[in-house]
Amino acid sequence: MGTRTIAYLGKGGSGKSILSALTARLFIDLGARPLLIDADPAMGLACALGVEGFKTIGEARAEILRQASIAKGEEAARLSEIIDYLLLEALVEAPDHALLVMGHTDTVGCYCSVNNLLRETVDQLAAQFGTVIIDAEAGVEQINREVTRSVTHAIILTDNSLRGARTALLAKTKIDRSLGMNPELTGVVFNRVAAPDPELVALLEDGGLRVLGAIPDDPVIAERDRLGLSALEMPGDAAALTALRELLVREGIL
Repeated sequence: MGTRTIAYLGKGGSGKSILSALTARLFIDLGARPLLIDADPAMGLACALGVEGFKTIGEARAEILRQASIAKGEEAARLSEIIDYLLLEALVEAPDHALLVMGHTDTVGCYCSVNNLLRETVDQLAAQFGTVIIDAEAGVEQINREVTRSVTHAIILTDNSLRGARTALLAKTKIDRSLGMNPELTGVVFNRVAAPDPELVALLEDGGLRVLGAIPDDPVIAERDRLGLSALEMPGDAAALTALRELLVREGIL
């Protein structure tokens, strides 16, 4: 069995970071050591994990481009070695998981060759893990450009709002049009709701999206977030964690 790559997508504030962290917690409980990739510029996943002082891939990319601008002749061939080194430098290692934070990309211009090298290196790193969990933006452009095309499970989050549902449908359209990206499962999860709105469910299903279930609003998450406590240490009987576990087991992901 190859690497299972789960990407959480959705509009800002839909809860991608916390569900990414809770998914990691569930795999850790099973004895797996997942790789987490914080691909949202807001870097909410790192915050949910309580991680500080990390180096981002955006910072590494800026250094790669600096090296590329001064590299000549044989030195240019060393770019892949530089990328390997900087990527490992950015990798946050913990006993039960690893984390890469993509961060911001502030450099102006198109550097497709560097982006391709960077994505290939991230792909090679991800292949060393049985499970990869990506906290992504609403679209898939950054995943394709800098992370990986091999997403096996695309989970789009929404709430009981029309904007959330429309964002979910837009994400599906981008996934369908994305070269090389062909997930085994693309579905919607209603997050922080007691029950999905039937009209929104109908809208999503009419657009070709399957609704996988709902995760309830959980005051334990809000309180732990207020205190800055890691989501990986969430109580095992927390309502959101329990619902997520049941959903992932039902879909054959966990």
